[in-house]
Amino acid sequence: MKKPINCLPFAPGRALRLAGGLGLLSVAGFTSPTALASPVLADLSLNLTIDAPPPPPRHEVIVESSRPGADFIWVNGYWDGSPGHYVWVAGRWNRPPHDHAQWVAPHWDRDHDGHYHQVKGEWR
Repeated sequence: MKKPINCLPFAPGRALRLAGGLGLLSVAGFTSPTALASPVLADLSLNLTIDAPPPPPRHEVIVESSRPGADFIWVNGYWDGSPGHYVWVAGRWNRPPHDHAQWVAPHWDRDHDGHYHQVKGEWR
C-alpha cells in the first residue's frame, strides 16, 4: 500500500493564520509612541453618530384623480428601516378597515439613551 504524499509543509489553515498575524503586526507597527504624542494628531477629534435620526419626510404630490374609489384615503409615505439605514416607503391610497377608522402614521421616537426606535403605523 502506497503512502499518500503530503504536499503541504504545514497544516491546512496555518497559512491563513500566519497571514492574519502578520497583518496585525504590520498595523501595530504603524502606531509608534512618537506618532501618538504628535501635537498635530492631538488636535484631531472624531465625532461618530451611529444612531442618526431619519431624514425629514419627502414631499409627495397626491393626485386625486388616481384615487381607486371614494372610500379610499391617502396614507403618507414614511421612513422605514433601522437607524442609519432608512428606506423611504412611498405614500399610497388605502381603504380603511371600517367607516370610522383613522390612520395613525408611523413615526420615530428617541428614547432616554438617545437611540431611535420606530412606532409602526396603524388603523384605529
